[in-house]
Amino acid sequence: MNIVQFHDSDKPDVRHLLLAADVSKARLDVYGRYTQAGVRYELMDSFLNDLPTVHAKLDDYARQACALGYRGLALVVEPSGCYEKKLTQAAIRKGHTVWMVNPERMYKAGVLHHGDDGKSDPLDGQVLHMMARMGKVSRMVELASHWQQLRQLGQWLEDCTLSAADARIRLGEVRRALFCDYHQSTDLSWGATGRSIQACYGFDPWKITSGSYGEFVATIRAHNVGVPERGLAGIWQQALQSRMAELGESQRTLIGEQLEYIWQAWKRQEHRKQQLREQMVGITRNLSDQEWLPPIFPGFTEVMRAKILAETGPLQQFPHWRALVAYAGLKIRMRQSGKYRGRDKITKKGRILLRKHLGQAAFTLARKDRVLGPYYHRKRAEGMPPRKAKVACMRKLLKMLYGASKSGQAFSSQRMYHCAG
Repeated sequence: MNIVQFHDSDKPDVRHLLLAADVSKARLDVYGRYTQAGVRYELMDSFLNDLPTVHAKLDDYARQACALGYRGLALVVEPSGCYEKKLTQAAIRKGHTVWMVNPERMYKAGVLHHGDDGKSDPLDGQVLHMMARMGKVSRMVELASHWQQLRQLGQWLEDCTLSAADARIRLGEVRRALFCDYHQSTDLSWGATGRSIQACYGFDPWKITSGSYGEFVATIRAHNVGVPERGLAGIWQQALQSRMAELGESQRTLIGEQLEYIWQAWKRQEHRKQQLREQMVGITRNLSDQEWLPPIFPGFTEVMRAKILAETGPLQQFPHWRALVAYAGLKIRMRQSGKYRGRDKITKKGRILLRKHLGQAAFTLARKDRVLGPYYHRKRAEGMPPRKAKVACMRKLLKMLYGASKSGQAFSSQRMYHCAG
């Protein structure tokens, strides 16, 4: 596992030999330029995208750079469906600097470079090289091991969350095929009552009503003493109504087996989610005193903090809160020219998962009794649409977390942090 962080920097060091690599699944096409005795030369190469070849080529390029008088090697690549990782990880481990180009910028720069939107591997290398010299790149920096673990756990938690959500949707569809008149709240269906009904009856209305109502209640209570009786009467009545669907026994058995399978899959995902949350919280609790750690305050839990830090990495490596906002893709993109005034939007060029976590946290903290409540409702009173006000809260929250982490002071709801960087 080798996870890196992207940092917007100036541009690759001119004292390093700059090589641009266009990446595909099978091959790497490399392009570079260097000057010797006042004459400019071009370097072009193509080789297999496998680890032995990549390592050998990097060592060869490093020797050439040294012979030409350069102090090191710099590589620039474009994201290519993870196929670039062999090259980038090997280069970072060998001490070379690695830079990444945004694919959207890459497409637009191609038009500037050769006058049309055509695409070819040799031309792509030249475009990458041009963008690196212009400084339109972000440097890849390897994270410390515990930050790598936190990032990976956060990604796995997101995978489990999406899988669990998909299982719930499919579970609801299959359940309605068997228990067609079932109408209960989400909390009841997925809480203690729903779990007990699934365990005892598999949500089969014929099994639920095979005995008396008293036997039904007693069975559920025997499985889980804490299940409240409210709602059980409604479920019983809905089960009686659902029996009118006249499903055959073989069809009910078939649906019941699928329902149990999806239910167990959902339970596994929920259990794994809890494990991942605990691991992430444990890592954040063990961060050293030198690493900035946002405080916990009402509405902002340890799990929220861990998920956000998993995406940001160490906050102290951002020189200013504005750099953190840009990293999250929350920087404002202006749309105006002369008398024209368009709609300002966020760039969305940062980490998608970080914006998702910030949005979830901002939604919770925008309640009137929470820290962002006055700010959100003031924006709404000024006429700002709800979605735009939520984005403003996301930016405000990120700035607040950065300032609180930097100051190291106890959180106070009466004070908002203002940082000049």
